[in-house]
Amino acid sequence: MFYGNDGLDQLERQETLKKLEEHGLGKFVELLLSNENKVYTKKGRLNKSGACRILNCKPKELEEMLLRCRDILKNIY
Repeated sequence: MFYGNDGLDQLERQETLKKLEEHGLGKFVELLLSNENKVYTKKGRLNKSGACRILNCKPKELEEMLLRCRDILKNIY
């Protein structure tokens, strides 16, 4: 059983990742998370050019995947 915010945060993160995986975005999210230092700035903002390099995609494709993630998560939360 989880106690405190850390456990709840971890459980919520796992559920979120599971939902994204169910919609075919698991590899996308996994690549972003496993390369956090390359795709996020020190302030926690997404570095789109770094993300595109890691994902081997064009900026428009990245925007589309991010919109899909946002739509999926909007329906959950």
